[in-house]
Amino acid sequence: MPEIGGTLIAHLQGREKLLETVGFTPRQAEWITLVCLHSGLFTRRQVEAFLGSSQPTASRFVQRLLDARLSGKPIARDLYKDGRRICHLFARQIYRQLEIPYLRHRRETPPEITKRRLLSLDVVTDHPERAWLGTEQEKVACFERLGIGADLLPRRIYAGRARGRVQYSPLRLPVAVEPDRAIFVYIDPGMGTRSELDYWGAAHRNLWNKLRERSRRVEVVAMAWDQKNLDRIGRRLEFWRGGAKWEDSQQVAFLRQALSDADWDIVERHGGFDAVVQNIIQSEQVRPPSNGAGMIDDFRLRGSRTWRTRSAI
Repeated sequence: MPEIGGTLIAHLQGREKLLETVGFTPRQAEWITLVCLHSGLFTRRQVEAFLGSSQPTASRFVQRLLDARLSGKPIARDLYKDGRRICHLFARQIYRQLEIPYLRHRRETPPEITKRRLLSLDVVTDHPERAWLGTEQEKVACFERLGIGADLLPRRIYAGRARGRVQYSPLRLPVAVEPDRAIFVYIDPGMGTRSELDYWGAAHRNLWNKLRERSRRVEVVAMAWDQKNLDRIGRRLEFWRGGAKWEDSQQVAFLRQALSDADWDIVERHGGFDAVVQNIIQSEQVRPPSNGAGMIDDFRLRGSRTWRTRSAI
C-alpha cells in the first residue's frame, strides 16, 4: 500500500499535490487522482479499502466529495447502476485542477462500461506501484520513447463532427510499461462471447511483437465478473501463449462450410452472416505463428474480488 504523500505512486506524476491546496489530505488527493485517471467513478467499498478506513469514515469522505465545489460547481454526483451506489467524478473543473487532458470518464456510461471502469480501478489501486500509463497521451509518448510509432497502437478513427480524429487505446484499459515487461489489462464486458477478446488481441498484436523484439515480456491480466467467462478467457489466453492447440480449427472449418453450402440456419444460429465472417477473420488474425511461440509471454486471471494466481502482477 502506498505511503502518505504519494511517494510510491510515481505514475500520478505529482498531480495529487494540486488537490492538497484545495483542502484534501495527501491520501484523499491520491485517491481522487487515481479515480480521475483510470475510471472516473468508484464504489464506497473501493474507497474504504484504499483508505484503510472504517465505513463511516469512508462515507464521510464520499459525502464531502458530493458537497465539494470548484469554481462554484459540484465535482461529484451519485449514480445507481444495477443496484450499486456509485460516486462519479464528472466535473470538468476537477480534471482541469489535476491537469488531466479531456477524458470521457466525465461522461455517464451504460452498465457494462461502468463495470469495466470499476474493475480497471480495482487492478490499478491493488498495484499502485506499477508504472501505469494514465492517459492516451502518456501511452503514445511512452511507446514512442521505445521507438514504437503510434500507428502500431490500437486506435479508433472518428466520423461525423469529429471526422478524422484518431483516438489511441480507445477502450482505456490499464497498461503498465516497465523495464523488463509490459502489462496489458483486459476486462471482459460480460457479453458471454469471445469476439471482443479476439478483436482486442488482434488490435494489439503488432504492438506486442515490437515490445517483444525490444526484450520486453508481454503479460496480460484478464478480469471478469463471473467464473464461466473467466475460464473461457483463460483457455484463449493459454492458446495465445502458445501452450494450447489451435482450438478453433474445427469450428472455423464448420463455419466456412456453412457459408459455402449456404446453410443459413447454421449461419443464423451463430449470429448471422456478418458475425460469422467476422468470427472467421478475427480467429485467423489472432492465430499464433506455426512455430508455437505464441503472441504473449504470460497471463494471469482475476475475478472481480480475488486473484486466481499466486503471483501478483
